[in-house]
Amino acid sequence: MRVVIEGLGDDRALRTLVNGKVAASLARLHVPATTARVQFGSETAKGGPTSRCSITIDLPHRPELHADVTAESVRLAFEQAFAMLERQVERDRARRREERRRPKKYYLAKRLLEPGASSEEPPARPAVGRRLARRKTA
Repeated sequence: MRVVIEGLGDDRALRTLVNGKVAASLARLHVPATTARVQFGSETAKGGPTSRCSITIDLPHRPELHADVTAESVRLAFEQAFAMLERQVERDRARRREERRRPKKYYLAKRLLEPGASSEEPPARPAVGRRLARRKTA
């Protein structure tokens, strides 16, 4: 995975912090990210100068994750954008975990049609080992 940092200048401490946090956060993803792009920019608004941080994560076979925040300093903008990105990653992980836990409707319907099944108790797992489930071919 590549971490591309643009618009930061010569601030080595912040560059090291950004690289470490983004790499550590993306290590927890189910699908390894291909590229992480962190862009910094400065804007002048009515109230004075502000900084913008934009983080984009490219994932294979999935939509990209994106967070864009404007704050008073570069460090504060990065921290807020990173927190937003962390919430997106955690939401995605929770969604995948929830999908794995719930039985699919056809599996559940098949189990409920068996004799002696009731809707109060969860369906029992079939007693088939891994070796028995594989079909031998010549």
